[in-house]
Amino acid sequence: MINLKQRLKASARSEQGFTLVELIVVLVILAILAAFTIPAMLGFVENAKEKAALAEAREVYVATQAGITEFFKNHAKVEDGNFIEITENIMKFLDSDLKNKEEFEWGTSFFSMPNQQNMMDDIIIGKKIRLYVFMGEKGTEEETKVVKIQYKDYTGNYITTITPGGSAEVTKIEKA
Repeated sequence: MINLKQRLKASARSEQGFTLVELIVVLVILAILAAFTIPAMLGFVENAKEKAALAEAREVYVATQAGITEFFKNHAKVEDGNFIEITENIMKFLDSDLKNKEEFEWGTSFFSMPNQQNMMDDIIIGKKIRLYVFMGEKGTEEETKVVKIQYKDYTGNYITTITPGGSAEVTKIEKA
């Protein structure tokens, strides 16, 4: 019996568990791993949001092209009063695709000089227009074509610029 008690005491002493230093080392290693992985995960989330904004802008671009094509079936050129009709054509194609339609401020702006206007400039001064359509220069063959669009996504966080060649640029709007 005494021999059994001595063996239990000896085994209890040899199986003591982790020391405080060992626990701290493990916690430090976990903190280092978290420091590297959390920013990477946030980057994946940001990339996904940008891709969603780009997909939404591409839908708007296709609808814009369709609306303008339909407009030019009935009109030879753009006159000052026709922009409302073009806007209505575009909205007809966008109606089922847009999220947050009630906040879609039409306000669509049409420009014939695409390098003279930038949506970011208007955001800075407080305008809330979500779509700019840049038409070709008046008096040229390009007058009836979309040169590019700028579209602010439904979250209001990204501006996407798309040109007919398919190139697109997504810009994150930094909140002040």
